[in-house]
Amino acid sequence: MKSAIYFSLIVLCLCVFHSGTSFTLYAQQPQQQQQQTIKPSFPVSEVIFIVQLLDKIELKGSEVDALLEVKSLLINPVVNAQKEKKPITELLTIDFKVQQAQVLLSFLQRATLNGADAERYKRFIDTILIAANPKK
Repeated sequence: MKSAIYFSLIVLCLCVFHSGTSFTLYAQQPQQQQQQTIKPSFPVSEVIFIVQLLDKIELKGSEVDALLEVKSLLINPVVNAQKEKKPITELLTIDFKVQQAQVLLSFLQRATLNGADAERYKRFIDTILIAANPKK
């Protein structure tokens, strides 16, 4: 089942590259797979970086709710970490349903970043993919 999740994340990334984002893809997935959760861990600073990237993407009006949902999954743990005065290097474990992770990845494909941020971006994406397929 985990390999199916990993495969679906890879397919989603490829679909986004070649044909643009279509949120109807998620509605076609089996309900059980959509309810599966992954639990990647990121440093607080990386989550803040990703939220800042999401703030700069262009989206359609029909995508607003999806973006706000994904951003709240990222922002709430950061706010809690700041209240607890945790260092920015502290790891945050964020629970994503597979569908939420796919939506996040599709939004991140639209992000415009400079070369200096490429490693941070790739590290974040890879962390999600590894969490979806922990066999490796």
